[in-house]
Amino acid sequence: MMDVNMSTNADDFRRCCEIVKKELYKRDVVINENILEKITEDIMNVSISKGGDFADKTIQSFAEVYIAKELYKLF
Repeated sequence: MMDVNMSTNADDFRRCCEIVKKELYKRDVVINENILEKITEDIMNVSISKGGDFADKTIQSFAEVYIAKELYKLF
């Protein structure tokens, strides 16, 4: 399901999924659970690659930009 980071746990992933889901909802984007997980994994990977972490505000910030640029359409 995710290759984000060895220290990532299922709780982090579920929490990040909820944040991404809320950001998508704000823009009236409806997707299935499988795609949500892929988008969340991608956002989490971006956060780590930029030196960030999985804190709520960090993931929300990356998700806002990711969604504004419509990168979710890649999935």
